[in-house]
Amino acid sequence: MDESKSVIHSEEKNEGKGLQIASLFFAIPVISLTYSAIQNQSLGSLFGAVGFLSVVILLFVMGSFQKKKYNQLGVTPLTLVPSVCTIGTEFSGSIEIGRENFNKVNSLSVSSWKYRKVSDSYRFEKVWESTLTPTIKYNKNNTLLEFSFTIPIGHKPSYKRFFSSNKHHWEISFEFVESMNSIQRRWKIPVQA
Repeated sequence: MDESKSVIHSEEKNEGKGLQIASLFFAIPVISLTYSAIQNQSLGSLFGAVGFLSVVILLFVMGSFQKKKYNQLGVTPLTLVPSVCTIGTEFSGSIEIGRENFNKVNSLSVSSWKYRKVSDSYRFEKVWESTLTPTIKYNKNNTLLEFSFTIPIGHKPSYKRFFSSNKHHWEISFEFVESMNSIQRRWKIPVQA
């Protein structure tokens, strides 16, 4: 692979699968509690099994919904040139959409996210955002959204150590509505100082 460019898959690619896999982990207590309820004729274990079963069903249905939403647009790889974005230096990219003459995305968002304590919990919060207009090119059965952008000097690079409370990442995203569903795609991009 050419080291001067990289292909990044969207964050939504594995969300549905992840929820369905999580449902399998919650299925283990269902089996265990059901077995215990049968062996000990325990009503409490049976109620516990029903509680976990409702979580299993909920996670599986949510995962199926996420997969269905993802499949409405399909795989949308982002190609970055160069493979790592440097603050203050222009980078370019293209997003490939597997649809002919697709023109529902008129703008892309570049945003910076910081891991912060909000109320009593930590979560990522948007600290900076800019909008850019891509050039749309049609190519046989695909549509390409091409863009170039420079992250302004003075912003923080990506930092994602697992136990750090100083995590920071950048992403490119877009959103549009189709068949009364809001379809979103997000790609985390590597940014260095």
